[in-house]
Amino acid sequence: MFWFNPSSKRGNTHKVAPNSSLPPRLFSIKLHLAETSETFQLPGCYSDLTVLKLKHHLELLTGIPLHFQRLQYLDEVDLPDESTFKYNDIVPGGAITIRVWRQDGWGLLVAAAAGGDITQLLRLGVTKGSTCSTPNSQLLGAEEKNKWIAHRAFVALYIASHRGHIAAVEFLLEN
Repeated sequence: MFWFNPSSKRGNTHKVAPNSSLPPRLFSIKLHLAETSETFQLPGCYSDLTVLKLKHHLELLTGIPLHFQRLQYLDEVDLPDESTFKYNDIVPGGAITIRVWRQDGWGLLVAAAAGGDITQLLRLGVTKGSTCSTPNSQLLGAEEKNKWIAHRAFVALYIASHRGHIAAVEFLLEN
């Protein structure tokens, strides 16, 4: 960081160590949730913000569980959790895309829950005895499949309740 020193000769600049007591320079970015086409404004970002810390915040903002989030910027490559905004050259006003892991139909499940689409949720395996099948679920035994369905139902419940879809929440709680 370069600062002008008024007591120095006119026009000279001196490199000064940043004062650690100064708050970080805050800025906003946009977040685009690919599965639902929603856009969120994210204030309070700063250059040393890590992707993992951002994901924790996004879980509350978007309702998308942390372990489903894939954050991408510009070149659509997943950003490493340990990296910072500065490392990834994320600039004020920039746009980050959040995608959900597609394996096992999670992206479709997230979109259905975010939209409160009960019919689609039924097709995607959120009720006991569901016949929904994915390449991964076909490898599961009966007990493991029940746990798989329960996990899908919980994720759908979390997202639907976050979005305020009361009918979908009631359906998921009943089933």
